[in-house]
Amino acid sequence: MKRKPVVAGRRTGLRPAPRPKSGLAWWRGLGRAPKWLLATVTPLALAVAVPGVAPLVADRTRDLFSDEVLTARGESHPELVAGLYWATDAVLSAPASGQVFDEIRQHTNAQLGTSGHQVTLESHRAGRIDIETITAVVEERRLPLRGTAFVADPQGSEEAALVEFRLDSVAGREIPALVPGDAPGGRLYLSDGKIRFVEQGKPEHLVIRAKTERCFCLWRVRIEYSYRGGKRTLVVPPAGQPAFATTAWGPHDVEYNMRTDGAQRYDCLARPASCRFKPTS
Repeated sequence: MKRKPVVAGRRTGLRPAPRPKSGLAWWRGLGRAPKWLLATVTPLALAVAVPGVAPLVADRTRDLFSDEVLTARGESHPELVAGLYWATDAVLSAPASGQVFDEIRQHTNAQLGTSGHQVTLESHRAGRIDIETITAVVEERRLPLRGTAFVADPQGSEEAALVEFRLDSVAGREIPALVPGDAPGGRLYLSDGKIRFVEQGKPEHLVIRAKTERCFCLWRVRIEYSYRGGKRTLVVPPAGQPAFATTAWGPHDVEYNMRTDGAQRYDCLARPASCRFKPTS
């Protein structure tokens, strides 16, 4: 059997073996990828190649897609204050009972003299987030609520607060957070406070006591923190949500007093001596 002659220029069934790709070929191809893909994949590859870089790389990747480095949730925490001392602008006429308190909460209302609140801070980054300053900003100062007061003296001790705001101390400026129960001048909370930084997976609860003797104050907490060399600010509650509220003791038209010998309703205009217009201590 004769072999067919090989004619120059004619294709044969044999193909040359592919050349082995250089180790840099993948990186060269990546360089032609879209920028968003390059910014995402390159740090991930670096995290695999260099031990201990993964948390930092995860933070950088989150930074690309979200600005939520630190989030905060604010809520009322009336249990911080022993006893129930509340006021509303409405004048209630219902008979004295424990249900009156629920009706008070349906109107414009606030704790009397001292109010309790809690701000929960949660980190969304592996890197440490340092708290720089904590202040209160009073948005409105109105006359104290004078419709109806609800008074129920405590049966036990009050919970300890971490932060105290004296809402009457500074007019028109930010009010610094103080160490609770300190001298009249007070010490700044962050000078020896318990919460100075926030770490991922460890929510921190900032328990706050606010005081006023002059106004129905609507206010918010302003928290300045630092992350990766830059400073950012949180406001709690955020704009668009109701502010925290505290109202001063003072004259009111009606008082419901949950006395140990039975609940009583007093007409404070007709019998002012029967009503309590200031705290007992």
